[in-house]
Amino acid sequence: MKKESGSTVIIVGAGLVGSLLSIYLVKKGLSVEILEKRSDPRTAKLQEGRSINLALSHRGLRALKEASENLHDEVLKEAVPMYGRQMHDEESNLSFQAYGA
Repeated sequence: MKKESGSTVIIVGAGLVGSLLSIYLVKKGLSVEILEKRSDPRTAKLQEGRSINLALSHRGLRALKEASENLHDEVLKEAVPMYGRQMHDEESNLSFQAYGA
């Protein structure tokens, strides 16, 4: 992608993918503008009923590291290891499935 003078890449959505993409594009020397319909969660009142549980795979961690070593390290400081997942069958019986290779 060739940067033209004064051109800006516009990303719609400041979620996980939009934010990561913006980092990659800026590192390539492009100008980026991110558009997001929701308010900044750091400054806005909490929206009731909304939460995010984020599971980060090896592929996701690698993408963070490629984007920013510092970002990768900061995320890992807050991360909680996940060793598997709890499964619920149609009769509400629970079983644990360990993650592995």
